[in-house]
Amino acid sequence: MLCLYLFTFAAVPLSAASYLGGAKPPANCAQPIKFPKGKSEEIVKKINERRRVMVEGNQRNGKSGLNLPTGENVMEMEWNCDLERKAMAALGGTCPTQSPSAPSGTTGFFDYKDVGIERDSLNLWLSEIENDNIVLYENREAPVKYNGVNKNYCNLVRYDASQIGCAATECGGKRSLFCLIDRP
Repeated sequence: MLCLYLFTFAAVPLSAASYLGGAKPPANCAQPIKFPKGKSEEIVKKINERRRVMVEGNQRNGKSGLNLPTGENVMEMEWNCDLERKAMAALGGTCPTQSPSAPSGTTGFFDYKDVGIERDSLNLWLSEIENDNIVLYENREAPVKYNGVNKNYCNLVRYDASQIGCAATECGGKRSLFCLIDRP
């Protein structure tokens, strides 16, 4: 979707209380299917940390020197085994050099690199906001919309995405990582 609402402007804690009805939905699975448990926990933790920074109004908007507005009703991210299965199916046991298509109703995040490269894919996606500003309206009450800039960051911190699942493959010294969130 070209324009989606990323967040609106009243600070709400990133906790179970911010869920509609005040109750956090149950986790889809206790542990990942094939993805390393420690890595899945790290992914969820990093996304939730970035969401918390945004909700608290402390996220810098690129190199503008200004902060993004605070978020509202931002849910915590959790691991989802159904999304992990879909990511595994999209990779098909191969190491594509280009991103597979994200299944309907999801958004995909992709990275392809040499196995020995010490680049954290999630940090790469989340750090987009550090280099490129999101255009904000003069009226600080207006919702912030994603318009093609910082696609990965915006989708990973968006208020209505609460589930993520990833798959990784290694082939001939290369590694493909494909993650899916539960919103298009």
